[in-house]
Amino acid sequence: MKNIKFKINAYKWVFILFLLSSNISNGAIYYIDSVAGSDANNGTSEATAWQNISKVNLLTLALGSKIYLKCGSVWNGQQLKFGGSGTAAYPIIVDQYGTGAKPRLNGDGISTANQGVVYLYNQDYIEINNLEITNYPVLPATTNPNSIFFVGLYATSGTNPNPYGGDRRGVMVALVDKGVCNHIYLKNLNIHHIKGQLGNGSTALNGAIPKRTGGIYFAVLNEASTSNSRFNDVLIDGCTISYCENTGLAFDNEDNVYYPGGTELALWTARKFTNIKVSNNVIHHIGKNAMIIRCTDETGLIEYNTCYETAVGTTGNTMFSARAKGTVFQYNEGYYNRATTQNVDPGNIDGSMYDPDFGSVGVIFQYSYSHDNSQGIYWGCNTRGSNNNTTGIPDPEDVGCTLRYCISQNDLGDLVFLNYSSAGNEIYNNVFYIKSGTSPSIIHENSGNNHTYNYFNNIVYNLGNGSYSFGTTGQTRNIQNNIFYGTHPSNEPADPNKLTTNPLFVNPGQGTAGINALLDGYKLQVNSPALASGRVITTNGGRDFWMNNVNSITAPNRGAYQGAGLLSNESWELNFVKVYPNPVKGILNLSYSEAINSVKVINMLGQELLSKEVNAATAQIDLSNFTNGTYIIQITIGSTAKTVKVIKI
Repeated sequence: MKNIKFKINAYKWVFILFLLSSNISNGAIYYIDSVAGSDANNGTSEATAWQNISKVNLLTLALGSKIYLKCGSVWNGQQLKFGGSGTAAYPIIVDQYGTGAKPRLNGDGISTANQGVVYLYNQDYIEINNLEITNYPVLPATTNPNSIFFVGLYATSGTNPNPYGGDRRGVMVALVDKGVCNHIYLKNLNIHHIKGQLGNGSTALNGAIPKRTGGIYFAVLNEASTSNSRFNDVLIDGCTISYCENTGLAFDNEDNVYYPGGTELALWTARKFTNIKVSNNVIHHIGKNAMIIRCTDETGLIEYNTCYETAVGTTGNTMFSARAKGTVFQYNEGYYNRATTQNVDPGNIDGSMYDPDFGSVGVIFQYSYSHDNSQGIYWGCNTRGSNNNTTGIPDPEDVGCTLRYCISQNDLGDLVFLNYSSAGNEIYNNVFYIKSGTSPSIIHENSGNNHTYNYFNNIVYNLGNGSYSFGTTGQTRNIQNNIFYGTHPSNEPADPNKLTTNPLFVNPGQGTAGINALLDGYKLQVNSPALASGRVITTNGGRDFWMNNVNSITAPNRGAYQGAGLLSNESWELNFVKVYPNPVKGILNLSYSEAINSVKVINMLGQELLSKEVNAATAQIDLSNFTNGTYIIQITIGSTAKTVKVIKI
């Protein structure tokens, strides 16, 4: 009996200790309500909410703590910068409660060095969701906030046409001597009107280094060389970022660590960012770049993002990688880059959708849609000059970026530009559609540098006056199995296996904003000469723009479509179904010349969220209450079902 009693008591104490540890791990819950709250309350329930965010900033939060901000609340001139970290099992979560508009934090011009309106410092296992964030100075009552954005840079006379610029960000996540920072998730944030500082260089203007200002900035700041701080498991998903200077979002290690061979390789490997995912975001009206992805490795994934109206204040490519190895960019859309309309600092250059920049190794750009940009889709800068390479040895691995299964429609300037010396660029199975009245450079080699690259299985549909700008020396180009249709400039490349006949697309040139069914026009008809006439590429990624399988044994199609040819009566009616607007905030409209039977809304996990019988030529779907992000709209007409991707903002 004595032993039994002892065991019961032991189990009782184990259970009590479990309850205590569970309470500690689950942390506390705090509520903040700018209207009905009071800082005299304890903040631990909706009825006893605090009024000001500054209350929670005084705390070092326990594991699993939660901060809830009331919908419809607005805080002016306040930061969210609490202390404490979570764990994998018990992250700290910031979110909204109630109904109505997202809780709004107006920074009112906060420009503390290396901080943001939302600021995390050497913290991890944090999730921040469903906030609205702004940060521009308090202006005279009659001033339109938009009027202080994108107004120019310092003039040569020394005057400052951009006096409101400053060291500002919406969200800042900073590391110094931290080691590994795990699990920072930013979801469904609306970040806008962040008045940072326009500019291209590393020289401070208005007290700010331009490339470090903007909507979201993850950075390892200057630190001890042995600390090797880095990010792991970062998610930026479903956010809208707009009216920001200088960039929409950026990652950086400010120690400028590259990926070469030799002695710096171990340092890059110790500091590389892993498991970085940037997905389903809409980024627009940005002074320079929509996003800068630095220091990521093969686990980095940048997908389903829509970026438009970029470089509206100074020159810049829409999305670029730097000091990165093997990161994948896919299913992204970029349009209305305005870089070549700029004439300051330095102006009139860049302007492409994608840019593998200094130190990019094996970065892959695939399944993406570039259109109506001031330059094209690929701005190859993936090498480093000797002034950047401090190892004293060449960079043999600083090569090998890929552009495949992408569509460039009505882009201007240089569609593919090979800038600095590089080796191993792979440009294959893309479509370049050039409309009448335009004169882009289809391939431009910077003649002052050496380039080695392959250009296979592409279709150039040249209805304008597109031509080529080839370097005279130092070029090792392998151009084979392409189709050059339409205008044939005198310097068209001598492809030994080229075709010049009509590729017989279903209905080309019809793409609009949105990676949608109108791009089905770039599929091939059954009698297309592009079918099964391409060059075999063994490392081809396994699928095409439309997710058709691609094998590595038989000859592929030329162009971005790798499926079977379509009969002329399969040109498919969905090419004429209108799905608009896309991106959409509320009501999505669909119209067709015949009855649409039904419409379904499916999320990216394949879960059906809404099903609607229509049986009419027009339909409307209300997406107002859907979370921001990418959705699949499945449309059934007769016995045929097709899908369109739309972005909810």
